Amino acid sequence: MKNAFIKILMTASLLAAGGYIGGALAHDGSAIVDAGGNNPSATDLAAVTCFDDGNGAPAYLFGQIRDNSPPVPGLLLNFQIYKGNQMTSITDTVSGDANYSQAVTLSGGPGVYYISASKTKAGLRAFDVTYHCLTSGNIHTGTELTVLQFQ
Repeated sequence: MKNAFIKILMTASLLAAGGYIGGALAHDGSAIVDAGGNNPSATDLAAVTCFDDGNGAPAYLFGQIRDNSPPVPGLLLNFQIYKGNQMTSITDTVSGDANYSQAVTLSGGPGVYYISASKTKAGLRAFDVTYHCLTSGNIHTGTELTVLQFQ
């Protein structure tokens, strides 16, 4: 019951932060992967739809991840973006330092991209992600998030 409540709360927080608040240009979300701390293959998954909101056609999706948990040796967070037959990923290489990873981008034009967060071994990880659909001129354009899976 407690884990279900945490998932519902995190989903609501991620949806609110992820662009369902009208007019917001910042697209960030916070969540917990593996709230029980015992699933080494736990993965969170969301769909990001990039569209022309009047600022121009999307050219790519930008993303980063930040580990907000206490440091644990060997327990790192990974962030992936994929669309169609393209994929990229980045690892936040310092456990629990509360700094964002390097950025990754995937050039796939308009449409649905998938973003995921995973980790390198069992253990709860609280994290933030930031993601933005951008035009070829690096102008922010339409970005909407749909949460698909929390583990």
